[in-house]
Parts: sequence; C-alpha cells; structure tokens
Amino acid sequence: CGDGCLQEGISGEACSLAGHLGLGDLIVLYDDNHITIDGDTDLAFTEDVKMRYESYGWQVLVVDDVANGLDDLRAAIDEAKKCTDKPTLIKIRTEIGFGSPSKQGSASSHGAPLGVPE
Repeated sequence: CGDGCLQEGISGEACSLAGHLGLGDLIVLYDDNHITIDGDTDLAFTEDVKMRYESYGWQVLVVDDVANGLDDLRAAIDEAKKCTDKPTLIKIRTEIGFGSPSKQGSASSHGAPLGVPE
C-alpha cells in the first residue's frame, strides 16, 4: 500500500482491528515514497507511521533502500514471517519514478505516463 492508502480512515480501522486480533499471518508492504497525487505527503500527512502501527500492536520493520538491491527487503519479509502473534508492517522507503531523469521524486510521476524523453 502507499501513503494515500494509509491516509484513508478505513485502513486505520482495519489495521487497528488486525492488531487487536493478533493476525500474525498478515504482512503489509508500505511504499513510503512521500508522494501523493497532489504533491509531497507533508501537505496533509505528517504523522509517524511507524509509531502509529506500533500503537496498533503491529511489528514494524523498516527497509531504507530497495533501489540498490532487494536483499534487505527479502530479509525483512523473512523476519515478518517469524512473527506469529501480531501483524507486520514493512515500511519501505522508495523514490517514486526512480531512474526517470525528470520525474523521479515528483508528484508528476504519480499516475501519469513518463513521456517520450523518459
């Protein structure tokens, strides 16, 4: 799921319930790219997602870099599978449009074609 998905009220309610029920088979990959369709997430979303999910009773794992390889992500998924008494959120820091010369890190890469120069 992405930043916008976590802004939805229904996701908060469902995730709170998942923590309450201790759904240890649930693993959510959170694409933390700091971009919404309207721009930077700071426009409307400044909370600490890691702390919010910990308060829901989730295990939270953080992967800071998937652009240079997936080994850390694979390790986090393996770690999440070991946790059987609560759900796990894997917070993955990404850069939207990675590798695109003019759209990397910008809201213009969110849901729009890259275009000819890309």
